[in-house]
Amino acid sequence: MKEELTGKTAKTLLAGICAAGSVCMAAPVPDAESGSEKEWSGADMDRLKGVFPASIKTIAVLTPASVPNAAVIRKGIAMLERAGIKVKVMPHTFDQPAKGKKALPIKSRLDDLNQAIRDMEVDMILPTRGGTGAQQLIDKMDWRTFKKRPGLILMGFSNITCLTGAMESKGAGRPIQGPNLGRLVSVDKASLTHLKAVLARKTPPKVKLHPLREGDVRGRVYAGHLALLREVVSRNFIVNTAGRVIFIECVRRPEAELREHFDYLLKAGFFEGAAGVVFCHFTRNFPTEEAKMQFFREMTAKLSCPVYYGYPYGHENTMRALDFSCTAAIKGNTLSLEFPPAE
Repeated sequence: MKEELTGKTAKTLLAGICAAGSVCMAAPVPDAESGSEKEWSGADMDRLKGVFPASIKTIAVLTPASVPNAAVIRKGIAMLERAGIKVKVMPHTFDQPAKGKKALPIKSRLDDLNQAIRDMEVDMILPTRGGTGAQQLIDKMDWRTFKKRPGLILMGFSNITCLTGAMESKGAGRPIQGPNLGRLVSVDKASLTHLKAVLARKTPPKVKLHPLREGDVRGRVYAGHLALLREVVSRNFIVNTAGRVIFIECVRRPEAELREHFDYLLKAGFFEGAAGVVFCHFTRNFPTEEAKMQFFREMTAKLSCPVYYGYPYGHENTMRALDFSCTAAIKGNTLSLEFPPAE
């Protein structure tokens, strides 16, 4: 008993030292961008088997935004390899930032991203996490090469909205808002089933939504984090969203800031002519569920199209990927994602 108490006390003291900002060698605290740090083994390590179609043979892993939890990412790489994927880890993926910084130097992150874009063996680019920093890259990316590779997938969410939004604006690659590698290791089985269909350009299972303003909806998908959608628009990576269905998620932003971002997009004409708007996961933004619903109702009143909520996409382990090339159709409060026929 004495040893057990001593062990607990030592852990408590260690946690206190870390909280105080002293040097600590413990693993980073998991965040909203990454999955669980649990010890995967056996069948858990094989959870990605069968998810990727035969057309995706090589995946480039890189860190274009904040530095990830390395333990989670190494597990994710092992899962990809067990799924038969060749993984190319870009040179600066596991580098550590300067003191007080969340991300690596811009040049390191940009070099890794452009190296992946130019590597003709790479079928998919998978960021380790979001966080902050991807917006610093979009003016300097090798868009000339990327636009010549319409099938090159880049998938991620949160701060990766900057990359997928800029890709859509430039007509480059195949942008998908979906789990980054840190989240991919822990999303639920339904999300993996959904992702398998999306990557293969097949219709995934339908999803029931909740109406705020009912109406039949049909249009191509556009999706992202609310604050980062503003970032993309403010940097003049404009996408004509008329006739499109806009999916929005967000995490850990105060209500006043959410309203500011939404109003900015309204004034910029971002929602003008939209076929529909779908509010997805808004995680840790509101003190109560009612406060969140009140925000949804207030924003719906500012829009002129059908509006729904409840699509499972964002900073949670229910993460249904959204491919910008597919069509979202809502009828009878039910959403289906449809791909054009294969050529």
